[in-house]
Amino acid sequence: MTDKHDNSSSADRLITLAIHTYDRAVELKRLLQEAGVEAVLHNVDLQEASVASGVRVRIHERDLPLALTVAEDTHAQHAARHAGSVLIPVDFSDYSAKACKVGCEYARKVGGSVILLHAYMNESHRFLLPLSGGDGSDERQMKLLARQRMAAFVATVRQRMASGELPQVGVGSEVCEGIPEESILSCASANDVSLIVMGTRGIHQKEHDMLGSVTAEVLDACRFPIFTVPENIALSSVAAIRNVAFFSNLIQQDVISFDIFQRLFGGDGLNVTIIPVVDKKDAAYVDKSLRQLTAYCKEHYRGCTFKTKRLSPTRFLDQFQQYVEQNHIDLIVVPNKKKSIFSRLFNPSIAHRVLFQSDVPMLVVPV
Repeated sequence: MTDKHDNSSSADRLITLAIHTYDRAVELKRLLQEAGVEAVLHNVDLQEASVASGVRVRIHERDLPLALTVAEDTHAQHAARHAGSVLIPVDFSDYSAKACKVGCEYARKVGGSVILLHAYMNESHRFLLPLSGGDGSDERQMKLLARQRMAAFVATVRQRMASGELPQVGVGSEVCEGIPEESILSCASANDVSLIVMGTRGIHQKEHDMLGSVTAEVLDACRFPIFTVPENIALSSVAAIRNVAFFSNLIQQDVISFDIFQRLFGGDGLNVTIIPVVDKKDAAYVDKSLRQLTAYCKEHYRGCTFKTKRLSPTRFLDQFQQYVEQNHIDLIVVPNKKKSIFSRLFNPSIAHRVLFQSDVPMLVVPV
């Protein structure tokens, strides 16, 4: 996470300006060079240009003031291009309504709009393929009912906007028949959404809840950031986020995850606790990696405060819940690299409980 010192003068020393995915790093390097700033990329296999791992953009220290200006402009342009839509899967329940509030607040923040999606399944076809024909009346009735319920839900959302309960943003809706998690992933890809906001039920109901199980499936497979909204969420608004628990794999991609989180929900004034979730048992490795990650974050996100918290693998859930309550954690941020972090969190049962036994919202960031 830190730069090595060389024998050149301080002004000529190479320093890390940013760590991005490969595509964003190349874009930033091009813009820096156009502005007359020499830049080099480190930690990337140029033979595998499509790899989206952490890539350092390094510059000479003397060029830092100009480079920061270019980087800030690039960040603004990138945010504008990716403002896009917020996808909110709904089942017309109260916790869907709470997800709408978070989704609309975020859309307003980035100048985007929301897409409300309802996917329904024909129960007669859920386990058995249809073997005979029919007049299709049941299917037509189900489709009509789903559309009617969506129209009523959209009307309610617009009324809440008119009354000032929700921010005024553009609202679109889609209704489709199909497996919910597949429909969500398909809709997200088709609309290139910037965020998916999904509601989940209370602690004692989530494991038996249809939308809750769908959320788990989407978290594992999705390549878009996902914000989960528990039914009993205490957070009053997105703007009220202050205390954040950041799960870390202690790999370079964590830096990208935190950068994405900052662009989505971040800002100054956040109190961030970095919690390592690793398979390695080498305490020295964990301590060193935590120091490096913390030092990097303190250097690059100076408006935030950072600390670390080690939890026992054998008592992870209990200690984590206790920490959440004692430190008034508003949001859990989880990097998700290819295979979900949940499936690697010591054992599947604990992984499932971390997701479903908390009333704290969670932001899952794919890298």
